[in-house]
Amino acid sequence: MNRSAPGVADYGLLVTLSLIWGSAFLLSKIAVADFAPLTITLVRQVLAVLLLGGIVLALGRPLFRPTRRDQLFMIVCAATGTVIPFTAINWGVAVIDSGLAAILMGFMPLVVLVLAHFLTRDEKLTVPKVAGVVLGLIGLAILFWPALVEGFGRDVWRQLAVLGAATAYGINALSVKQLVRHPPMVLMTYITLWTLVILVPLTFLFEQPFAATPTQSSVLALVALGVFPSAVGALFMFAIIERQGASFFGQINLLVPLAGVLVGVMFAGERPGLNALAALVIIVSGVVVARLKPAARSSPVNESPRP
Repeated sequence: MNRSAPGVADYGLLVTLSLIWGSAFLLSKIAVADFAPLTITLVRQVLAVLLLGGIVLALGRPLFRPTRRDQLFMIVCAATGTVIPFTAINWGVAVIDSGLAAILMGFMPLVVLVLAHFLTRDEKLTVPKVAGVVLGLIGLAILFWPALVEGFGRDVWRQLAVLGAATAYGINALSVKQLVRHPPMVLMTYITLWTLVILVPLTFLFEQPFAATPTQSSVLALVALGVFPSAVGALFMFAIIERQGASFFGQINLLVPLAGVLVGVMFAGERPGLNALAALVIIVSGVVVARLKPAARSSPVNESPRP
């Protein structure tokens, strides 16, 4: 398919989506003040499936009958692309700054490179990719160093939880590639439905969602998470990929950590330390270096986390 060169509108969509996804870290931090982590993930996905499912039906998008293999990968994607990372991020930002969580999530594309080297035949590590991973590890070392000097406290465990979310997204990236032959909006709706199948029993087993006594701000943050980063963000993603392809969309990896830090500074008064800012620059640089020789083909939905 021949596409015109990216224009102002395309970059505008990309920046807007980065702000939408970058805001998820701060919204999660607000919501977690009154809601438990699994409850936040569940409500967010209920809203997302209602909106996405409604749009699919309204547009008359044809559904498809998934095979057993498709169902297996959908379950893996639901767990590693939503249930685990969303919940881990919710638990992490209860203590750490939202901007710091965004910086940690910036490591996700580099996780994908390492996993792809061992789990695929056609995406082996190259010199630029190795250099990118090394830069990312240096950035993480700078980020964690102050906390490690003081000893493993609650902040370190929360940071490791968010880093675990980035790893889960990496596994999700490779799993989604097994499903890209299906219409992306319908596929996303199916996967979101599977997240509910997983989340409903887990939430009521480990938490008491109806026992919460939330403030107005936490309720609004929770609703905003379901409407904007989950549902509206998915629509922006599909629009960008349709207009300019997955490679152009992959630049979102550079923008989301920056947007997450910016949103935290502007709306929550967060002040990242010099080590956090240095880590941000180095991790983003690592992603840039790793992309010097991008893969010949990339998946529409496997390049980026959905915070």
